[in-house]
Amino acid sequence: MILVAPLVLAMLLLVSVPQLGAEEVKIIGRDFSFDAPPILRAGNTTFIFENLGAVRHEMSIRRLRQGVTEQQISEAHQAGIPLPKQMEQFADGEVLGILLAKSRQSSSGKLVVELMPGRTYLLLCQLEDPQGMPRHNVLGMYKTFKVE
Repeated sequence: MILVAPLVLAMLLLVSVPQLGAEEVKIIGRDFSFDAPPILRAGNTTFIFENLGAVRHEMSIRRLRQGVTEQQISEAHQAGIPLPKQMEQFADGEVLGILLAKSRQSSSGKLVVELMPGRTYLLLCQLEDPQGMPRHNVLGMYKTFKVE
């Protein structure tokens, strides 16, 4: 019986090892922008989201199709192209994850994403405050980063 506890503990530690090796990256949200590194390393990455803004914000992550640039995203926003249409054109797959943070707080959780080398990812906030105002991404709350 005494030997079972160390064995169970060892198994739990082995299961957790891949996430322990994940690089941790803090993304800062402001009213209405993100502070994020322009380049991240490939592999498992743990994202932390801190909101320094006066309103709540989210940080969602999407992988973009090969060759899509932040300039294209910016031009689509300026042209008033609806976000679902933009994502249909620019995104490669579904949302990889979302963190939410109240005003001047950090998100209660972390997000682990496996970043692929040579790809570009989009950080985005789609919330609206107050109700009926433009969504935060329309106000400029989006940013891309590349992975090496």
